[in-house]
Amino acid sequence: MFRRARPTFDVHVVAVTPLTSALVRLTFTGPTLGDLSIEHPTQWVKLAIPEGHSRAYTIRHHRPAELEADIDVVLHGNGPLARWAAVARPGDRAQLAGPRGSRPSFEGAGHVLLAADESALPAALTIVEQLPPGVPVSAFVEIGEAGATLPLPERAGLTGHWLVRRPDRPKGTLLADTLLAADVPDGTTAWLAGEAHAVAGIRRHLLTDWSLPRERVHAKGYWKHGESDHKG
Repeated sequence: MFRRARPTFDVHVVAVTPLTSALVRLTFTGPTLGDLSIEHPTQWVKLAIPEGHSRAYTIRHHRPAELEADIDVVLHGNGPLARWAAVARPGDRAQLAGPRGSRPSFEGAGHVLLAADESALPAALTIVEQLPPGVPVSAFVEIGEAGATLPLPERAGLTGHWLVRRPDRPKGTLLADTLLAADVPDGTTAWLAGEAHAVAGIRRHLLTDWSLPRERVHAKGYWKHGESDHKG
């Protein structure tokens, strides 16, 4: 089911929880899921369904003692995983493989800038929850409609910006335009994820116009316009 060998876990759905108009949480369990080793907030697994399709998703929560893991899935587009998640029910079987993903470093940051679209929102929220206390955080999240907002974690110094795009705007352009016009405080470490072109443009702006060191800008294209299986 997977091209490269990695730890795999046979799982099934135990709960389906709608979070917003665009996001659903699937809770999985499996007999070996306690062995899944999650070491940092942006690690991801491949979720594979019986039809043979798979896609990378961030582990939103992992409860080893309960043999459970949560994955939040965006219900957009016409991809096979989104279609499967939209009708998933307890008992539906799947497989997880991983985890994978490099660790972004926020050590020494005087300010953290997060920029994400719906696809990267679970990872962005996981980062916020695991950052050291006292570090100011500015989070910019592009969403398709006002009903797609989520409660932000309670944290001193967190400023959230929900950017609701118009239906006629390509996904990612509002996020990019907003970040190109935003101030970036000294000492910022940035984490950017979402549509690949938008992420690349924001990264270039931070490196060139704000002169952030490369090691302070973590960027990942989760998906790309016109590609059904983008490898970021």
